[in-house]
Amino acid sequence: MTWLRDVDRWFIDEILPHRVAFRRQAARLVPTAEAEDLVQEAYARAINASHHREIVNPRSFVLTIIRNLAHERHRRATVVRFEHLADMEAMEIADSAPDQFAVLSGNMELARLIALMEQLPPQARAVVKMRRIEGLLPGDIAVRMGLSVSTVEKHLAKGLAILAYAMQEAPPQEERAPFSRLWQRHRHQRK
Repeated sequence: MTWLRDVDRWFIDEILPHRVAFRRQAARLVPTAEAEDLVQEAYARAINASHHREIVNPRSFVLTIIRNLAHERHRRATVVRFEHLADMEAMEIADSAPDQFAVLSGNMELARLIALMEQLPPQARAVVKMRRIEGLLPGDIAVRMGLSVSTVEKHLAKGLAILAYAMQEAPPQEERAPFSRLWQRHRHQRK
């Protein structure tokens, strides 16, 4: 199938698997006899979208097209069945973007993690930053810091363990508690 265009592959992989849901939705919005035509028209619009690779949720994209096409048909129709209008109003397409609470919560967690990272022992902090933020491999970190790969891996394991424990066990108001106290308490609990 090397003769398929990129948009054709996208359509086959991302759109066609949801055809049953598309037909079901169309049948709720227009008379059953028109549902297949509505879906085919939605397919035509989807496949002609110049930005198809940028569409995060292709299923929702096509469902929105179906709803909009149904709205257009109902506006042009002289007689509209009441049930179809009610279904169109009740239909809600989920937005996959995070809500304000999720964004704020994520930003707070990130700020907390950064503050906790600053409390790590210097070498563990440097190794964690190079590995997790810069994306360097342990061998590259070892060369940069003049350490053995084994030592880098030990610093990384220790730093990540301390961070994981602090994020999980220390409430946000205890952030300023020295890591040494938190880590010592954790190590004594494990024994």
